[in-house]
Amino acid sequence: MTHNYDLIGIGIGPFNLSLAALSAGVAGLSTRFFEQKKQFEWHSELVFRDACMQTTFLKDLVTPVDPTSPYSFLNYLVQKKRFYAFLNTNRKTITRAEFEDYCRWTSGELPNTQFSSGVREITHDGKQFRVRTDNGESFTTSLCVGTGLVQHIPEFARDHIGVNCFHAKSNDCRNADLKGKRVVIVGGGQTGAEIFLNALRGQWGEAKSIRWISRRLNLESLDESTFVNDYFTPDYVNRFASLNQIQKDQIVAQQKLSSDGITPTYLEEIYRELYLRTQVDAQSTDFEIVTGREMVKLDKHGDEFDITVRNDVRGEVEHYYGEVTILATGVNFGRHSHGIAEPQISLMAWRSATILNDILKRDHFSAKDSSPAFIRH
Repeated sequence: MTHNYDLIGIGIGPFNLSLAALSAGVAGLSTRFFEQKKQFEWHSELVFRDACMQTTFLKDLVTPVDPTSPYSFLNYLVQKKRFYAFLNTNRKTITRAEFEDYCRWTSGELPNTQFSSGVREITHDGKQFRVRTDNGESFTTSLCVGTGLVQHIPEFARDHIGVNCFHAKSNDCRNADLKGKRVVIVGGGQTGAEIFLNALRGQWGEAKSIRWISRRLNLESLDESTFVNDYFTPDYVNRFASLNQIQKDQIVAQQKLSSDGITPTYLEEIYRELYLRTQVDAQSTDFEIVTGREMVKLDKHGDEFDITVRNDVRGEVEHYYGEVTILATGVNFGRHSHGIAEPQISLMAWRSATILNDILKRDHFSAKDSSPAFIRH
């Protein structure tokens, strides 16, 4: 059986789910979103109980452009009968587990999402796309590909990827066995912080030792100050787009901690854990946080990994050894073309509205009606 749609989405992550939720409310617009997984999942391997989002819950799938949508986070709370209890937590952000559950709830409520439908082939005849899935064929003139981000793995480490050397955002991380092993974590951002603390607490079994390596000179916190948050507004993103590539590169380099820092409350939690372990409980886990060091080589000798790092403070080369290496080295973004807001969910509703307005050839959503950013370049 074949179907014709105005828009087809490939993959159902937060961004395409936002597009699906907003498009579902547009009369006369036919859309379908395909996903090969059985249900919505979002970084499930990293959904620790203590892991929180880094943006307010009001910047959900729909609210910034359609606050009356039935697919808002607030309506999710009402339908789950937890609205008042949630308010009493006095939280501006939510856990990643609750965000994932909100998205899963939304995907189940929508009429235009189709799971267990892997896309096998996409062709174009000059006029429209033909999309072949596990369940049939569909045609569309507009296609939105949202198949997720690609892990950033240094080239010299790629040959060693496996059960004991893996990227933090992978199933190998979810199924890791660290019991009695020497563990080396590479990467000083939020993901590295979460891996370190949960490894220290025995999430994957009690490790013999844990070494956390960061290129930065310290464990630096996410900059959540008022004017920095101006970077995550439609007006600022539009202004950024008008700059040339040299200007963009210079700005992005200076804005790193506005998106890549560690949540301040999480840093405090790590410090408290280390204090209790070393000063109060005298627990035996051998740990070390080493900063100002960049991994430049990765070798394996038998069951042991040899991580070569450059000490940028002392100008020396050092080696760290372990049976397990966890790469919290991030993913490949389009920051240098679209700015630091590109991978963030802060503006996903606005981006979805912009896409739909373009397809509809009218301003159905008020995507252009936003207050100007106070920061001008």
